[in-house]
Amino acid sequence: MQYSTREKIANITNKIIPLLCAFAVGAVFCLIIGYNPFEIYGLIIKGGFGSFGGWMYTLGFACPIIMTGMATAFSFKAGVWNIGVEGQLYIGAYATALIAGGYYGMDKIPPALQIPVALLGGALAGMLYALIPAILKAYINIDVVVTTIMFNYIAIALTRFMCKAFHQGSETYDSTEAIMETAVIPKIMTRYRCTYAIFIALAIVVIVTFIIYKTRLGYEISAIGRQFEFSEAVGMRAKKKIMIVFAISGIIAGLAGATEVMGVNKNFMPNFSQNPGLGWEGYFVAVLSDNNPIAVLIVAIIFGGFRYGSISAQSKVGMPLDLLNILKSTLILFYAIRYISANNIKFKKKGTNWMKEKSNA
Repeated sequence: MQYSTREKIANITNKIIPLLCAFAVGAVFCLIIGYNPFEIYGLIIKGGFGSFGGWMYTLGFACPIIMTGMATAFSFKAGVWNIGVEGQLYIGAYATALIAGGYYGMDKIPPALQIPVALLGGALAGMLYALIPAILKAYINIDVVVTTIMFNYIAIALTRFMCKAFHQGSETYDSTEAIMETAVIPKIMTRYRCTYAIFIALAIVVIVTFIIYKTRLGYEISAIGRQFEFSEAVGMRAKKKIMIVFAISGIIAGLAGATEVMGVNKNFMPNFSQNPGLGWEGYFVAVLSDNNPIAVLIVAIIFGGFRYGSISAQSKVGMPLDLLNILKSTLILFYAIRYISANNIKFKKKGTNWMKEKSNA
């Protein structure tokens, strides 16, 4: 057997063990609050994946997570720790609400152009907001983790202030006015949450996968992620590539916010992304997927299914939604531990059988 096979086995093992540990911790909390963990997990899985309607809701909840997961994974591939996807999503959503809501003369846009113009506005707003920490990182070498996290809170506070001070809608809560009917992204089926924005999310997966694995930019991004100084020394213009990475990441995050405003909420509310937040969900997904675009898609759909399945379980037996956050948080915690190394696995041939055993080395 080749070393690559041992590495694959180790990687699979290192993903299965955290999953089992997270579900074990969740089971303990279920028992503490008086629920049967097997019943709860069964309801979650059945609710999210056990019917056509469940799948439609699952895809609806997964759609923005796919985008924020791709935004995060793309930047992580370059070794650029863009933890600011949540803030970029907020700015993109807010800008979209202004355009699609007809503010400042935007209602004069021809109806046929309102959806693409609003999506473009959200994408550009997310990109411009992402470029601020990118410039600080590329040219002043300020820690990007610090700046992006800080800019998350700035975006949330700024959009909340703007809603309250200038764009208070007709509702009793803080929000912008409802967007124009002609700017609404329609649902695939009116009964369910999933909108045609899911095709935007799938297109992003395809495009990002192509960029990473089939283009020179993707190769250079991976090289920069492995060794920034070397990449700069050999003429890859790493600083410029960092700006490009942040720009693309911000565009995707802005689109995630735009599609939520136009397809689900129909306006901008300061608390539309909460517990823990669509940007943070994307961070979890990227980490668990090792920044692989296809894995991001799969894990995001699983997260979406768990979200709707948890809502379904709550409506049926009263299970607190906080259990889902416990599962995700403990999953990340256990995932940070490396349980088995590929170097500790060897294959020995005896006759026609392959047997695996731990190396004594």
